[in-house]
Amino acid sequence: MEGSRAETYQPAPESIIRWYPMRIFHSSIKRQNELNELLAQEPSVDRTYIPKKLVNADEETYVPVLVNYIFVRASLNDLKRIKADKAKYENLRYVMSIQRDESFNPISKIAHVSDKQMADFMRVIDSDNEHILMLENLSFAFRPGEKVRITDGAFAGVEGTLKSIQKHLCVVIPIKNVMAVAITGVPRKYLQKIEAES
Repeated sequence: MEGSRAETYQPAPESIIRWYPMRIFHSSIKRQNELNELLAQEPSVDRTYIPKKLVNADEETYVPVLVNYIFVRASLNDLKRIKADKAKYENLRYVMSIQRDESFNPISKIAHVSDKQMADFMRVIDSDNEHILMLENLSFAFRPGEKVRITDGAFAGVEGTLKSIQKHLCVVIPIKNVMAVAITGVPRKYLQKIEAES
């Protein structure tokens, strides 16, 4: 009996450690760095992440891809507690996601990103590979499409949505309501169709 109870136990969603995209109000690179340093010092924060791009390979100089976002890996309970400290985190905002209930009524919830999607996103965006493209047209990036996994090459294992950009196949890794990155020129033979998560 005890064993069956343990097997069916599910942790509360707000206690699960996840990646949360956070928007920075009145943002600047200075404010983004300040908030990143503060969050990195929080004992309950697993880690933080700012997507950056290489602008000078010789000097190994990187700049933020977006200065108004930061990603935080923590539980929602801890994130809410941290955000309650208005003196430190007044400029930190949740990214909201519209979902549907059983009756298909819209519900606004705090957006989070799965570990797999975030790992793929970081792996791609942190690469200085010439086939990486930041997508500015987010309505195009988030349009439904075929879910695929790259099976070979530098990005083997990365999963995303198959798109065509200027008649070239691309695999797009979108972070909903925030940003999207594409791997261009992926040979079709390296693409495996996968089932989309429900």
